[in-house]
Amino acid sequence: MMTVDRFAKIDAALGLRRTAVLFLSIWLTYDSYEWAAQFATYTERVGAEVAAIIAAVTAPVSWITIAVFKTYTEGKAGSGA
Repeated sequence: MMTVDRFAKIDAALGLRRTAVLFLSIWLTYDSYEWAAQFATYTERVGAEVAAIIAAVTAPVSWITIAVFKTYTEGKAGSGA
C-alpha cells in the first residue's frame, strides 16, 4: 500500500511534481503559439494590431515557462539528481 511518506520519498527522488509542472508549461506554450498561428492566419486585422494581440497572449505564457524551467533546473540541481 502506498503511504504518504513513501510517495513523498518517491517524489523527492524523481521530482514528479517538478516534472509534471514543466511538461504542463511546455504544453501551454505550444498551445498558445499554435493559437497565435491560427489567429494570424485567419484574422481580418492587419499589421501591428495582430502583433499586439499575439504578444499580449504569448508573452505571459513565455514568462511562465521561463520561470518554471528556472525553478525546475534549480530544484534538480538542489536535489542532486
